[in-house]
Amino acid sequence: MDFDEIIELPFAGETIQYGIVNGSSTIVFIKAGANGSMYGYENKYLQIARNINKSHGYTVICSSNPDYNRENPLVQAIELIANYAESHNFDDYEVFYMGHSDGAALAARYGHLYPKIKRMLLINPPIFFNWHKLKDGMKLFKGEKATFIYGDLDPSYKYMKMLTLIGNEKVTWQIIPGADHHFKGKLEEFMDLPYKFLL
Repeated sequence: MDFDEIIELPFAGETIQYGIVNGSSTIVFIKAGANGSMYGYENKYLQIARNINKSHGYTVICSSNPDYNRENPLVQAIELIANYAESHNFDDYEVFYMGHSDGAALAARYGHLYPKIKRMLLINPPIFFNWHKLKDGMKLFKGEKATFIYGDLDPSYKYMKMLTLIGNEKVTWQIIPGADHHFKGKLEEFMDLPYKFLL
């Protein structure tokens, strides 16, 4: 089992990999955490991509997340998605974003810049790192919905009350009991999150 297509693109002195599972004009984009691969631990992102494609028929694009000196890699990702949509003759398309840790924080900061992103699932983004950028970005989100997920063993769990300061009715949050930052020992529960909160 692998992706249907793999694209490697340079970005800020690094290389970002994109794994694509071909499907419909609804495009699920999955961004790994810092220094994470497009496959994820034990191929979890590839498995999620294949499962979503099988159950919903959606296109799924998984992205690695190398160290890029804090530049916004979503500029490249959104361009890649637009080019993909054009090459597959999608007259219109929408993006559902799933990110973990830094991959989630990127969407919280910059997702509002891209109207094609209709839904976001933000898993354990650090609250105490660049909080003002996260808060300001989520205030401006105008898509259908954005859901923060925190495990109650994640370091940011104790700061979750700060999310009330976002003040955007499209933004909600959920707590996963017994889950740490990486959902250690809860891989199946992690893989179920898009079905519960994104799709």
